[in-house]
Amino acid sequence: MKVDKTNFRHWLLLARFGLNIAIAILLRPFVSHRKADCKLIVLYGHKLSGNLLAIYRHLRIHSDGIHPVFLTMDTVYHDRLDAAGELSCLAVSPACIRLLAHAEAVISDHGLHALQPMLSLSNLKFFDVWHGIPFKGFDSADFRVQHHYDETWVSSPLMADLYINRFGFDKRQVVITGYARTDPLIRLEEAPEVIQRRLGLESTQGQKLVLFAPTWKQDAHNRSLFPFGADAGDFLGSLVAVCRRHGALLLFRAHLNASNPALLSDEGVISLPFADYPDTEAVLQISNVLICDWSSIAFDYLLLNRPTLFLDVEPPFRKGFSLGPEYRFGPVVKSLPELLGQLERSLADPAGYQAEFGSRYAEIRKQVYGNYADGHSGERCVERLRSTLATGEFSQ
Repeated sequence: MKVDKTNFRHWLLLARFGLNIAIAILLRPFVSHRKADCKLIVLYGHKLSGNLLAIYRHLRIHSDGIHPVFLTMDTVYHDRLDAAGELSCLAVSPACIRLLAHAEAVISDHGLHALQPMLSLSNLKFFDVWHGIPFKGFDSADFRVQHHYDETWVSSPLMADLYINRFGFDKRQVVITGYARTDPLIRLEEAPEVIQRRLGLESTQGQKLVLFAPTWKQDAHNRSLFPFGADAGDFLGSLVAVCRRHGALLLFRAHLNASNPALLSDEGVISLPFADYPDTEAVLQISNVLICDWSSIAFDYLLLNRPTLFLDVEPPFRKGFSLGPEYRFGPVVKSLPELLGQLERSLADPAGYQAEFGSRYAEIRKQVYGNYADGHSGERCVERLRSTLATGEFSQ
């Protein structure tokens, strides 16, 4: 659940969550953990998505003796997960006390909210998996909470170096596992039509799909989601016109922190907001072309080796870059006409696009993922978790 600091109800939820945590901390010394046949692992984030979802799925299928539970403050989302047969716990319910009293570890991908006192007041192990490989600039102040975790799992030696030398982590905390969320992008286990049915997008089967996924305003408060001075209607309408000439549809996915704008009342645009479609990798798998700006979604899509068009707009980052503009691996377009031309080309001749940019893709992929984009990152994360829980120690 994304906490809105201006929403009084969210503060009440945090208070109830905090009370449950306080009780769980008091109970933990009286609970036996080592004798448990099944070890409880708490997954915590805005949604069961990204790296958390990948690790959760791997644990459900392959890991006997480890029981993952997604913890959420969102009652509606909890009910939805429960109806789908997923293992979740409502943070403001009494069940949360039992979960946190018995749990062995917490894996998070953003932060901890009310869980933060358990870092210092419990013997829980804490692991961070983060939620994207960033263009956005960070420094050590952005990871004050994660600095107290036992480990953070990263995608490559390049990212390990960033975490240690720029983000202020001790090198003993940083473990290279690869990004679990990218496994389904490398090992395509579902046909596109199966994914489309799962997402409720049966009507798009047989058509090419163009995904427009801009980042949110970040530190530039007057920033528009739509580039080059165009309003939503003109920008999306122009993209739809190109898509129609090639039998394609336009997908629009706003960042989870962005309010979903009113779109064209046009059958050529399908909105896929994060709140309703949290499985980003599924959306990427069915997309034939990506249009983005400075969103970390580009580094996930990189692994599909499909046309990616970057908008040449001002970066909205107060602290500069983590990975700079040199890591954009496709054409950088400076105007709406140039974007439309590149989109025409990408839809009409993807092989030609690949011939021009394929070597650049391979170069950036090697830097960002090293040798860890092999479809087995989730397996490495789970094995790291399993060995730690078995020994209670961290091997380097």
